[in-house]
Amino acid sequence: MGINTFEDLFLRLSLYDTYTLELTNNIVMKISDSDRNFTFDCYCVYCKKESTFRLYSNEFARSIQFNDAEKELEALNNYELPRGFHFNCQRNPLHKYSYYFTIYGNQLTKIGQSPSVADIEIPQIQKYEKLLKKDYRDFSKAIGLHSHGVGAGSFVYLRRIFENLIEDMHQEAKQNEHWDDKLYQKSRMDDKIKLLQDKLPDVLVENRAIYGIMSKGIHELSEVECKTLFPDVKLGIELILDEKLYEQEKQSKRKAFSSFIANTAAKLKS
Repeated sequence: MGINTFEDLFLRLSLYDTYTLELTNNIVMKISDSDRNFTFDCYCVYCKKESTFRLYSNEFARSIQFNDAEKELEALNNYELPRGFHFNCQRNPLHKYSYYFTIYGNQLTKIGQSPSVADIEIPQIQKYEKLLKKDYRDFSKAIGLHSHGVGAGSFVYLRRIFENLIEDMHQEAKQNEHWDDKLYQKSRMDDKIKLLQDKLPDVLVENRAIYGIMSKGIHELSEVECKTLFPDVKLGIELILDEKLYEQEKQSKRKAFSSFIANTAAKLKS
C-alpha cells in the first residue's frame, strides 16, 4: 500500500517495513539498475531547504543485467546482507542521504536510513509551531513514532491534533450570532467539518473522511496499514495549518498596506 514508485521506497517506506517485489512493477528492474541519473526532491537537513538529491552509489547494481524481470528478481534475492543507495544534494555534494535494505524471498525490507525520517520531517513543521502551541509537541511525537515504525500510536497523536484544530475553528464559528451550536454538538465529525466548511480548506471538506480513517487506524487497521497511510493523513493536517498561515499572512499584509496608505495620504495632504 502506498508504494508505487522507486522514489516511494526512500521517502514513504518506514523503517523495518517490508515491500513485496513483484514482476508486474518496474521497481525490480530499477533496484538493480546501475543508472545514476535517478533523482528525487526532498528537504535537505544540512542546507535547511528543499533540494534535489541524485543517486551516486547503488550497492544493488550489477555490471551484468537481465532484460527479464523474473530473472532480475531471482538475482536480487541473493542480496540478503544489507546494501544501500546513496544520494547527494545537488546544492552541496557533501550533503549525503543513505538508505539501506535487505532482500529475501521477494521481500525488500528497509533496515536503516540516514538522516532519519524524523530528522528530515520535523524541521519542515517548525513553521507550524506558533499555530499548534501545545499540539506542536504531539505533532513532533507523531512523526518520531512513525519514523521508528510505530503505526497506530502515531495515529493517536494525529487524531488528537486534528480534533483540536477543528475545535479551534468551532470556537471561531461560535462568534457568529447565526451559528447553531446545538446542531454542531450533536453532529458526527464528518458533519461538523461540513458545518465549518467556510473556515476549512475545500480539499479537506471534500475529503472529510480523513477522521474516519484515523479512527479506524487506531482501532482496526494493522500497524503496516497505519504506517503506510500516515504521510497522507499528516498531509490533511498540514492543509489546515497552511490555510491558517495563509490567512495570517494575508491579514498582516492588509494591515501593512492600510497603514502605508493612511500614512502616505496624510503626508501628501500636508
